[in-house]
Amino acid sequence: MSLLSNFEVQITNDHINKLLRFSPIRALSELIWNALDADATEIEIEFERNALGGLEHIIIRDNGDGINFDLVNDQFGKLGDSHKTKRKTSPNGRRYHGKLGQGRYSGFVLGKTVEWVSLYKNDLGVLHEFSITGDKNELKVFRKSAPQIALGTKTGVTVSITNLIDENADDIAENKLLIQQLTMIFAPYLLAYSEISIKVEGVVLEPAKQIKKLSESILFQDNEQGLPIRGVLKVIEWKTGSYKNMYLCGQSGIAFEEEKAGFRTGTFSHTSYLMSSIIDDLWETNQIDVRDGNPDYVILRNMADLILRDLARQKMILEASEEIKRLKKEDIYPYRGEPKTVVEEAERQIFDICAVKINQFMPDISKGSKSNREFTYRLMKEALQSNPDSLQMILKEVLKLPQEQQDELAAILERTSLESIINTTKLISNRLLFLSGLEQILLEDDFQKRLKERSQLHKILVRELWLFGDEYSYGYDDISLRNVLKQHLHLLERDEIANDIDYKSIKSLNDIPDIGLFRQFPTGKPGHYENLIIELKRPSCNIGIKEISQVKRYAHAIERNDHFDKDKTKWKIILLGVHLDDYAEFEIKQAGRETGLIHKSETGSMEVWVKEWNQVIQEAKGKHQHLKQMLELEVKDNEEGLNYLRSKYKEYIPD
Repeated sequence: MSLLSNFEVQITNDHINKLLRFSPIRALSELIWNALDADATEIEIEFERNALGGLEHIIIRDNGDGINFDLVNDQFGKLGDSHKTKRKTSPNGRRYHGKLGQGRYSGFVLGKTVEWVSLYKNDLGVLHEFSITGDKNELKVFRKSAPQIALGTKTGVTVSITNLIDENADDIAENKLLIQQLTMIFAPYLLAYSEISIKVEGVVLEPAKQIKKLSESILFQDNEQGLPIRGVLKVIEWKTGSYKNMYLCGQSGIAFEEEKAGFRTGTFSHTSYLMSSIIDDLWETNQIDVRDGNPDYVILRNMADLILRDLARQKMILEASEEIKRLKKEDIYPYRGEPKTVVEEAERQIFDICAVKINQFMPDISKGSKSNREFTYRLMKEALQSNPDSLQMILKEVLKLPQEQQDELAAILERTSLESIINTTKLISNRLLFLSGLEQILLEDDFQKRLKERSQLHKILVRELWLFGDEYSYGYDDISLRNVLKQHLHLLERDEIANDIDYKSIKSLNDIPDIGLFRQFPTGKPGHYENLIIELKRPSCNIGIKEISQVKRYAHAIERNDHFDKDKTKWKIILLGVHLDDYAEFEIKQAGRETGLIHKSETGSMEVWVKEWNQVIQEAKGKHQHLKQMLELEVKDNEEGLNYLRSKYKEYIPD
């Protein structure tokens, strides 16, 4: 072929460098996609090797439509203005993969010299042949030969890569690995278009024969604007290997980008294909590299991750079933009978997964004595029941499980319902036990007479502030109103005022409330707070005029002191006791007020309440009743609650 002319491509050096950063497998894939975009049905990859088996020459041959000489300057010479940006599908109706004419530079990732030999038919249907040659040292200039009439009838392009870059060529030199990698990339496309054949040195890519299982999930969710986010997640589980990767694909299954799985999935060897028009749009608008900034893509990817996590967890549970059968047969499985509740079932699922992983990666455990193995499994069970978070410590410090396997287990359990169910169960169970025990020590005569306000009851409640509302945070306890003012100003970030106040001169702030809590109002009212002050009375105290006067004095001191903020802060003071006398009963029942509300300021910024412990306990029980039913918990009797209270607060409970 005689040399006709050179032609230039308008491209910046930065853009060239970006294209040359493709991985070797990505570069080879781009050249295959170019052939598919030209409606090729047969693609062959061939290697010429030296005496040592190293690659010397890479050839990619296809039977597509070829490159039309009359369109070279438009199709090949204008980077960023590829004809594929104007048309979305090939003449035969296949959706294009390539865009912006970038695929041609992929060959230079593998070698320094790339030649395209094109066989095409002109407008009269006559077969012609010509070549285009490029050199890595001069990537803005290509050379093309004059077209000549060719023999035969078959069109297509042969890409020839020479002067190979050894370190990159070596990455694709091992045929078995290359075939597996290309199979993963092109699996959805080859499954969709059965007429297409891709060969590597004569070996046909046959994804159907490599697949152990294929699953497909529909992704469906609305975004914040109420617009639908749609997609499909295909997951191929391979018969061999330990692959854990994801390809971002358009609706037709064309893979645009590869990502690693966002979590570890153990022996679950798979490739997932996230397919959506959203990914098509990202690719076509050249935003695929900044996809994490696209809210719709983030929703799509999160949906896919949840499905993959569930598939991986179910896979591990399936693997666990055989191992657990063996443990049961040897009578060292720490659970007996069938699980009675959803909580027990969730706990056992976690245990089973961990037991399997331990046996997989620590085979010596299975060789140990029956007593040692029984102890190991009992330790795991106790950790799950008492504190699921401690399981990580046991896996690391006691069993010495490799870090990768610790991470894998954590990833599988993360964001699933299993661990959260167990943690929530433990929390609700303990709270119900606490309420049962508290009811007994407050309301039974034997404890009432001996339980002291500050040294016992106060110390217990400071650690159980959820009783007054989970939305509150601890502020202070057992300090004077003078110090309450200091805490209040600090919370409002008004320390400069706090430093200028002469606290000794404020005589009305000597009273000492028991417990102070605060909460910040929901977003929309920045800087707004509610302060809750609790005044406790020992169970033997009958609340009357003296105690009510005390809390009203607190309210008066706060209301009359200008340093306590009233504009952005609401104050609620609660006097809490077991018994009310006639005067207190009269005070809490006033027309136009809720029962228990004995004072409310004109602005509504200050409220004073008197409540009985029985009312507070029943309200707390009511809040937990739904969760109790959902989690199938039951506190059998008060003795169980009292035993819990004694175990946790032994030093504060009278004998």
